[in-house]
Amino acid sequence: MVSPQAMDQGGQGVGDAGRTKGRIPSGSWGTWTLDRVLVIAGFAAAVLAVVVLGTVDSALVGPFLIILLPGMVSTGLLLWKPRRGFYLIAGFANSLLAISAIPFGLIGALANPLVGPIYNAVVLSVLSLILALPSGVLGFLRGRSGLVERSLAEGIHSLQGLAVIAVIALSVGAMAAGSLAYQNLNAPPGPTGPSYDMTNFVNVSMAASNSRFSPNAINITSCVVTRITILNEDDMPHTFTYTNNQTTYSHDLPAGSTTRFFVLFVGPGTVLFQSVAPGDSGMNGTITVVSP
Repeated sequence: MVSPQAMDQGGQGVGDAGRTKGRIPSGSWGTWTLDRVLVIAGFAAAVLAVVVLGTVDSALVGPFLIILLPGMVSTGLLLWKPRRGFYLIAGFANSLLAISAIPFGLIGALANPLVGPIYNAVVLSVLSLILALPSGVLGFLRGRSGLVERSLAEGIHSLQGLAVIAVIALSVGAMAAGSLAYQNLNAPPGPTGPSYDMTNFVNVSMAASNSRFSPNAINITSCVVTRITILNEDDMPHTFTYTNNQTTYSHDLPAGSTTRFFVLFVGPGTVLFQSVAPGDSGMNGTITVVSP
């Protein structure tokens, strides 16, 4: 004969089992499941994407924070109680950033690593989708079926865990390669052509003022290296363009700066020079090359 106390204990045990179904018991970090960690990691990736976009244009942070708001709430609920419904809601909410960007060319942006921080933000948003959505759906289905999920330590060695590691490694590599390509694209140009140490040369100084060269006629001795120095006093750029031995040379004269270059003519004659910048019509002059 079963005592009432034993019946009460048995009934309480059955009731607890019924209440446990549909969620994975929370506890220490050692009992966390792979799906739970991945859904939360998806939210972290989405937040990082918004932070990176904020470095490009701070005005974008506000609208994207609104998109992240459902993820903040649902991820907080999943941290509090790992119920099956919270898995599904958080999985979709943490994917909203990537899903909302698809109509604006998210997939196409993955093929253009030369946009720098924007490319990194795109990779992070796609990573948030890959991490959160499948794990949220799997966590929901396993909870509905009453299945006990494997712990993080066990799940990381499963096929799902290995696939996640590969995706994260691929994403990190893509961001690193994109950042390197962006830096190379925007690096200042290095010196072009050979460099020479010249100690014996003649100096000729000119000015560019009011879209005119002053003086507009100079004499240069043939077979003598001559350094021409031009001060551009205008607030617009010009050029110093001339032809020597059927080869055209052009030197940029940035606004408000001084430009120096060397010339060498091997025979006497007359060389015309001009500025070919827009609006510089009539800005020209003459070099008279004389014999030594």
